[in-house]
Amino acid sequence: MSAPPDPFALPPPSTSRLRLLFLTVGAGAFFAGYWFLVLARDGWGARNRACAQLTDVAGFLDCSTRVLVLQALVPLAGPALVALLVLLAHVAAPYVITLRYGAARLEPWPAVVQQTVQAAGLRSPPVLMLSDRGMLPWMFTYGRRPHHRIMLARSVGAYARTDPSTVTATLAHELGHLRNRDVDRTYLGVFAVTGFALLVALPMALSATTTLGPAPALAVAWRTAVVCLLVTTTFTAVIRAREHDADLRAGQFRRADMLGLLSRGRQEQRRLLRLHPRLDERLKALRDPGRLLRPSIAEAVTAGIAAGVVVTESGVILHTVLPAPPLVAYWVAGFVVAVPVTGVAGLGVWRGALVRPFAVGRALAAGFAFGAGLLAGAILAPRTSVQWSRWLAGAPDQASVIGPEQIPPGTAIWMAAAILLLTTAVFGWLALAAGAWLPRSGPRAWRYAAPFAAVLFGVVMGTWFAAARLAASERWSPRSVAALVITPQVAIVLSALTLIALSALWPLVRGAPVHAVAAVVIAMALLPSYLALSSSPVQVTATVRQPALPDSTQAGAICLGLYIAGIGVYGDPGDHAARQRLGRLLRAADDSLLNEIGEMFLRSASTRSTDLAALAWTAFVRRCDHLNRYHDKAVSDPPPPFPTEGW
Repeated sequence: MSAPPDPFALPPPSTSRLRLLFLTVGAGAFFAGYWFLVLARDGWGARNRACAQLTDVAGFLDCSTRVLVLQALVPLAGPALVALLVLLAHVAAPYVITLRYGAARLEPWPAVVQQTVQAAGLRSPPVLMLSDRGMLPWMFTYGRRPHHRIMLARSVGAYARTDPSTVTATLAHELGHLRNRDVDRTYLGVFAVTGFALLVALPMALSATTTLGPAPALAVAWRTAVVCLLVTTTFTAVIRAREHDADLRAGQFRRADMLGLLSRGRQEQRRLLRLHPRLDERLKALRDPGRLLRPSIAEAVTAGIAAGVVVTESGVILHTVLPAPPLVAYWVAGFVVAVPVTGVAGLGVWRGALVRPFAVGRALAAGFAFGAGLLAGAILAPRTSVQWSRWLAGAPDQASVIGPEQIPPGTAIWMAAAILLLTTAVFGWLALAAGAWLPRSGPRAWRYAAPFAAVLFGVVMGTWFAAARLAASERWSPRSVAALVITPQVAIVLSALTLIALSALWPLVRGAPVHAVAAVVIAMALLPSYLALSSSPVQVTATVRQPALPDSTQAGAICLGLYIAGIGVYGDPGDHAARQRLGRLLRAADDSLLNEIGEMFLRSASTRSTDLAALAWTAFVRRCDHLNRYHDKAVSDPPPPFPTEGW
């Protein structure tokens, strides 16, 4: 019979779920920041109108870029405000709790209390506080590291004489929280949820019901409800997991007392949300810790939804702020989110590998669930899942709407299948890597696997969300999306990551024929290069109409053609003859800025400069947006999608 797994060989589940809680709260705070500081503010329209009145392209681009950068950055105030409230509450909490319970230091300690604290083996023993209330031997831990405190009821002295096992087991459970170092983090989680409720949930609900029409109110309300549900369920999962972890820690030095306490203890009263696991569940987990270590499907879905929202939001911010190609900006956004995701979902797979037998199929199911969560997060994200300019004149349309209805059906199905396959493959790689390295190097192997897993998650998420934004802005076919995103340079990066990932699994295939393994590795590594070289960008609608320029030089007609037909009307990105034709059209338009933009297209065509063409395209798209919404020469109301800048 194999020995039971060590539940603390890797960070326990409560640690992962706390990270997930902070990620979901951050996603909700992003939402609130974007709503209150961008969408619900009237001042952005005046700023854009001032930009629309400028008569030179350089000044117009500088002015409109400053507005976009501000609109990208100010939503960060939402998470920052929640974080500030959390820190203030964390500083004040120990003093408030001590005053509320009328507590004073317990001196001297009863003998059983002294023995239990010594058995816990803590480097910094807690201060025991005695409350002036309570007839039951309840206890709880609070304070900040390294000055933690344990609150005891005034009846503890009597129980220490009449029922010492109850006192030692209850105290051991609280000392288990200290051994797990989860007290500070849990209080931060409690205050994060409180800050979320006060600064996000309630204001968003009030704003949606009092200041908006039915359609935008519904768009805000259901997204707020989903985020609130995620935060609430994640918080309850954190509290339940930390109780199990504390039981297991206490069982290491007071196992008999813990078994007795859980066998005869009082069950928590039934509530809408059960913040503590049932006693029979705690007893089963104490006897079989492996029950807690298997990958959680619900946790993977929640992590995917929160990651989808944050990658979408941060991707738009970084694309606007960073002087880097869009894909690089989305990779950075993906990696920022991938760090906590790896500590939640990735660590869950490795933790599950400690259980024998380890079900790889459950890890693959968690990967599929994570991908499904990413898809849901893309739909939930407030910045790019709704075309807010339909209802709010000052809303930025710089980010393409990536809702399912904006992407051609074939492309949408292909992209959904791609992200589900990729996330399942990453989780499968994590499971195989855990099986390869945990028996050889032990839990410390996670220190080396985690950074590479974060890179994999970041590249997968960043690439997919960049492709989704591109697919939503124009009617591209699946092969065209792949060709536009996976350039030869990107293929080199993807091939290198594939080689490293497959090489890490060498301990599993050492007995296999070398030539067979090499053939599989080479084939997998060359797949990105095949995608990069086998396709060229072709729009879905290109087969039914030939690209043609508008037959009018009026700015409204030109911009309307841009909105309705997209960039396919103006030729392939590398078609310099098309750039020249477009330049001649814009140079004859009845708008001075479009005239100057036309000159830029003509210069880019004569010098074959793709950088100048991308700058001219950005100016063209942005000028048409301003003509539509912030200028007297308004064009007809354009249907989505909005074209992509810098194409």
